[in-house]
Amino acid sequence: SPPPFLVLDEIDAPLDERNARRFAEMLKEFSKKTQFVVVTHNRATMEAADVLYGVTLNEDGTSKLLSIQLEPNQSVEV
Repeated sequence: SPPPFLVLDEIDAPLDERNARRFAEMLKEFSKKTQFVVVTHNRATMEAADVLYGVTLNEDGTSKLLSIQLEPNQSVEV
């Protein structure tokens, strides 16, 4: 049986745009049975996500956590 969740840290970093999109589609397929936590800077991988979490730096030097829950076929401009 598949694991309940997997953590992938920058696994898509060496991929070019085309292969990053293929990787993201593969994650979508596997996510029907397993939940993924993916640490990435890759735009193609982020575009395939259902939820995005991020950390940004405020002007006063403190960190701020952000989260965005996406609906199917919704895009976010960066």
